[in-house]
Amino acid sequence: MQTRQDPLTGMDRAGNADLPPSPWRRVAEAVLNLLYPEDCLLCSTPVHRLQDRGVCTQCWGNAVRLCIQPPFCPSCGTPFQQADADAPHLCGACSFHTPPFAGARAFGFYSGELRGLVHSLKFQGRQNLAGRLARLLADAFRQCWRTDEFDLAVPVPLHWRRMLDRGYNQAALLSRPLARLLGLPHSEAALARTKRTPAQVGLSTGERMRNLRGAFRCPRPDLVRGRRVLLVDDVMTTGATVSIAAEALLAEGAVRVSVLTLARTVSGLE
Repeated sequence: MQTRQDPLTGMDRAGNADLPPSPWRRVAEAVLNLLYPEDCLLCSTPVHRLQDRGVCTQCWGNAVRLCIQPPFCPSCGTPFQQADADAPHLCGACSFHTPPFAGARAFGFYSGELRGLVHSLKFQGRQNLAGRLARLLADAFRQCWRTDEFDLAVPVPLHWRRMLDRGYNQAALLSRPLARLLGLPHSEAALARTKRTPAQVGLSTGERMRNLRGAFRCPRPDLVRGRRVLLVDDVMTTGATVSIAAEALLAEGAVRVSVLTLARTVSGLE
């Protein structure tokens, strides 16, 4: 997989898309499929390791159908009911308090098969899903933005203790191939999480914001200063995490921060 360096920052810049597997790898995969068949991680249907990445065609199709379609809030990306689509307008939350990020978009609803894929990537070590899921992120990006509107892709970081426990940052697993697909520089050094917060499940937006206050900093301000940043995460729930992270980037001189997530929680669809 070829990468090259950004001459200004030394950060990874996207190379070509993943190369097709070699003939030897195809043979090895065929032998593995014969000797050790693999089942879909969501429904247990037999799948092909190399082609399916552990997800059958039907489950993958169901996940893709959870894609969020317009209309949605131009600020936070919250989907509207069709009846609210008369003219572009902010949702009630953004009308009351404008988020620090310039805009947020998500590929799909955090529900059903898409939720299952996120959980498999995040909690079950299925890192091989990241490349396929990054393509969904790229599709959502291209529906809303152009690559020349951004200078840098940055994943939402994990606290180092959680990173040790999990062994990887799922947001970075998504943002690396996404940056390659979009042709954007990518940096995991631009943003760090310095505060380990308690579980956010069940907390209100205000409670989450208080938990997260001061949780992020930019150890390398030179990487973000004067740049338009695409902040990448796996799931957006209330927006508290990406808001605090965006504030940290803006405080160190980022020109603009926009948010892209694979999924987002929508009331009634959890």
